[in-house]
Order: sequence, then C-alpha cells, then structure tokens
Amino acid sequence: MALAARRSLSRLTHLDFALLSVYWIAIGYLWTSLGGLILPDLVVHLVGNTHKGPALGVLEGVGSLMAVVWQPLVGSYSDRTRTRFGRRHPFIFAGTVGDVLFLIGIALSGSYWLVLIFYFLLQTASNTAQGPYQGLLPDVVPEAQRGTASGYYGASNAIGLIAGSVGAGYILAHFGRTAAILSICVLLLVTMVPTVLLVPDRAEASRAQFTSLRQALATTFSRPLRHSHFLWLMASRLLILMGLVGLQSFVLYYFSDVFYHSHVDEAVTAAYTLQGLVIVSALIVALPAARASDRIGRRPLILWGGLLGAAGVLILVFSHYQLLPSSLLEPLARALKVPVLAAQATLVGVLIGIGYGLFFSVDWAFIQDIIPPGEAGLFMGFSNIATAGSGVIARFVGGFLLEFNNGPRVLGLPGGYPVIFTVFFVWLLVGGLLILKVPEMRKT
Repeated sequence: MALAARRSLSRLTHLDFALLSVYWIAIGYLWTSLGGLILPDLVVHLVGNTHKGPALGVLEGVGSLMAVVWQPLVGSYSDRTRTRFGRRHPFIFAGTVGDVLFLIGIALSGSYWLVLIFYFLLQTASNTAQGPYQGLLPDVVPEAQRGTASGYYGASNAIGLIAGSVGAGYILAHFGRTAAILSICVLLLVTMVPTVLLVPDRAEASRAQFTSLRQALATTFSRPLRHSHFLWLMASRLLILMGLVGLQSFVLYYFSDVFYHSHVDEAVTAAYTLQGLVIVSALIVALPAARASDRIGRRPLILWGGLLGAAGVLILVFSHYQLLPSSLLEPLARALKVPVLAAQATLVGVLIGIGYGLFFSVDWAFIQDIIPPGEAGLFMGFSNIATAGSGVIARFVGGFLLEFNNGPRVLGLPGGYPVIFTVFFVWLLVGGLLILKVPEMRKT
C-alpha cells in the first residue's frame, strides 16, 4: 500500500519510514563519494599535486556558501508554495534533475574552471532539493512517531556514507571517474522517483508567498533567531558536528604521521577501518536509540552521544600507550596488517560510532519538536548552517593546529595531534552539555 493511502491511518509502518528516508541514502552517497573520492581525484588530474590543496579549498568554500545561504532560502520558499503538484515535490524533482545534469557536466569538464562552475551549479540544484525534502518529512510523520522517523533518517545517512565510501570507491578504482559519477546520477533518480510519486505532499502553505527577494532573505535569516531553544540546539549541533567531522577530516593524516612515517598510502587501511567502525556502529544503534527517545526523551541520547564521542577522541590523545590487552590487539593487527597501537586506535571507532549514532538518531526529531509547525522547510534549511559550517570550521582550525607537528612530540605523538584531538574533545563535550539548555517539548 502506498504511503499516500496509509496517511489516513494513525501510525506509519516501517515500510513507510523506509520510503520516506530513502532519498537520504542518495544524498549521503552523492556528497561522500564526490567530496571524499571523485573531486580530489579529478582536481589532482586537472591541476597537479602542487596546487591541489588550494583548488580543493576553493571548491569546498563555494559549496559551503551555497549550502548555508541557498538551502534555508529554498526551504522557506517551499513552506509558502502552492501548486497542484504540492509544495515540496516540484523542488525535489527539479533539484534532482539539475543534480544529474551538472554531475554530467563535471564528468565532461576538461578544465578546473569548468569543474568549479558545474560544482557551483550542482550545489545550487542539490540544495534546491534538500531544503524542501527536509520539510516534507515532518509534513507526513505523526508527532508520536518522530523518534522512529529520525532513526530511519540516521540509518539512511549511515548507509549513504558506507555506499559512498565503499561502493563508489570500488567503482572509481575499477571503472573510472565517469562510471562513479554516473552511479550517483542513477541512485539520485532511483530514489527521487518514489519520493515524488508515493510520498504525499498535501500540506497547505503556511503563509503567503514572499513578494520580494529582500523579504525572503530577511524572513529566512531573522525568524529562526527569535527562537532561543532552536538556537541552543543549533549551538549544540554545530559543536558536536565540528568534533565528528574534524576527526573524519584528519584521521588519515593521523595514522600516516603517527604510525607510518608520513606514508599516506600505507595508512589508508587503518584510517578506513576506523571510519568503517564508526559508520557500522552508528547504523546498529540508530533505530533502537530513536525508538527509545520516544519514551525517555531526546536530550539524554544527544548528551550521551556527545560524551561518548568526546571520550573516544580523548583516547586518541593517549594512543601512544597500549590501553587494551595484547590478546585482543595482536590478532586484529595481524588481520589488518597494521601496527598493534594502530589497531588499538581503530577500535576507538566503535565508541565514537555509538556516540555518532545516538546523536544522529534523534537530532532530526528534536528539531521537529521545538520548531513552529508548518515551517519545517525554513528551520530545517537553517539548521544546515550547522551541518555545512561544522566542516569548514573544523578543517580551518585543525589545519592551523597541525603546524604543532613541527614542534616537540607530546605524549609520544607528533605535537599537533594531541592539540587537535583535545580541541575536538572540548567541542564534543561542550556540545553534549549544551543540549541541557533545550527543554523537552514533546506532547505526552
């Protein structure tokens, strides 16, 4: 039975939730594979090793700017849209078609500047779809089932990350860059079609449409600032994501510099093992944690998510010391073909992954609990400022702190890593504690 028919029932089924969240898999696959694998490979091919850092930095800056500005604006616009196709579906459809066209443009580009232009257009198209899509879910999900829906969102995110890292990586290695980009196009279309055709989009526009761009900008970027609970939640979200994304950004360099004498290629197995454990652990805990949040509340899970993530990052500060028994570490080290202490460091991924899963499993639901009804497009789009901004801030700060590697070793490690991981620890700790400023707003 289609979700549109089930909407008359009091509760949605697990099949309904899977249908609602399937587009998240494509979004995760898109940005994990493109940002982490395809673009770095393409940029090196176009500009060479010498200038790859600044070239990638410009692309990331363009992408972050579009995500911060465009997504909340389009989401807010969709809240007020009235068409015979609904208020969210037209944006999701148009944005996805744009994604495919501009991805093909990137694949066919023969110069860096063409890649930059098509990447800018891709960010525009993708955020055109994402803002309204984030508003579609609360239009459909009953309030009593927000926790379950949030768990499916977290699980879909994790699946997208795994598919983008492993699946796209395999395609890139064996079939080339064009095939990897086409795989993104196919997944986007395959998940967009059921989202548009089977998920109902009948919610009425919350307010009259904007009459000018100035009014749209003023409303979109001022209205959320009047809701203090939402701002505290965004501060907590930003700090937690800064810690998690920061670790992801520097873990390969960490394994390379600490265990492999700066030979990056030899450190790939250990780095991806840690990240794989993070994603798998998050996937395992996401749905049980989401269901639990409907009973015990959202705050405890986000608090523990931040604290467990902080504990995992803190362990990396002391990773020069063996903290676990050799009977556990030596078989793992032999299986991964890595040093014993590197094997110990990979296991930190389990602890961080549980924290990651607790956070992502209820993050969406908590936002829905505290935002005004009928304005999910605006507020969910605005929340993307924390998502996009976290990576920029973490990589900017961590990049400068990495210079401490040129000084004396600290706790047996190159000096930059104890400093960087301590900063990430503080971000996760404070981010977890800040959630205590946000009251539970669920109706019981």
